Amino acid sequence: MQSRRNALILLHLTVFIWGFTGILGKLIQEHQSTMPLVYTRTLIAMVGLALGALWLRRSLSPATKDLKHYLLTSLIITAHWITFYGAIEISTASIAVACLSTSTVFTALLEPFWFKRKIRVYEVVLGLIVVAALLLIFGLESGYREGIIVGTLSALFSAWFNIINAVLIKRGDALRIGFYEMTGAALCMAIYLFSTNALPPPLWKLPPMTIVWHLLLGLVCTSFAFVAGIVVMRQLSPFTVVLTVNLEPIYTIVIALLIWGSEEKLRTGSYLGIALILICLFVNGWFQRKRDQSEVIEPAPLTQG
Repeated sequence: MQSRRNALILLHLTVFIWGFTGILGKLIQEHQSTMPLVYTRTLIAMVGLALGALWLRRSLSPATKDLKHYLLTSLIITAHWITFYGAIEISTASIAVACLSTSTVFTALLEPFWFKRKIRVYEVVLGLIVVAALLLIFGLESGYREGIIVGTLSALFSAWFNIINAVLIKRGDALRIGFYEMTGAALCMAIYLFSTNALPPPLWKLPPMTIVWHLLLGLVCTSFAFVAGIVVMRQLSPFTVVLTVNLEPIYTIVIALLIWGSEEKLRTGSYLGIALILICLFVNGWFQRKRDQSEVIEPAPLTQG
């Protein structure tokens, strides 16, 4: 019980940190477009994780049967970040993070297949309520429909890689998983940008504040938070993690309103939709406490990336 409580505390700290990713992304996009942004973020995160492993004296040896799964998962993570920052670029930070809420229903439908368990009715119901909340936002914020579609696609990728990591963490080290997933993502972006002759300039050639935003995004919001997000899955189900991550839009929207004001302001009905998402979060917590804490879920064999 104590370990679960500690995992929940760490998860909420991680989600609070993730609340700044959309803000930092929008600040960086004043000088860099989506693809160079994702490349720089993954590269900094990779270096940060390598330094963390050196400091903690943890092995990053590639001698593991799951290495190919780490690298394949990195492609899904890359797709998630490209669509996420793409949604910010064509809409707003508030819209992009609100769309991530649909990862709840994607997780409720996908997780049972990976963990060989029955679909829980309450998870599907909560997921559908989240989708209804998003449709409410979608109908009211008609000027951002393209951004909403791209943001929802980003949520699908988010649910997918979180479920895979929940399987991988059962038999691997979180720091090593994070390092190779970031390495794969950085390599993927480097190949693409090099092939299109669009590699960004070195970090030190960017404006000073952009360098600061990049370091915060890469080291704090990615290196630390990404590994922490994997670690908590030793105690928490992917559905609980993903549903808790739905607090991220709340943090992001509040911060965005403080920084950009009316530019990020949504309609009243949209905030009602966000409130529904919060209610689902607390209802899920109640159901989780009602469940037998001794329940053991064995993950299915990993057969896809």
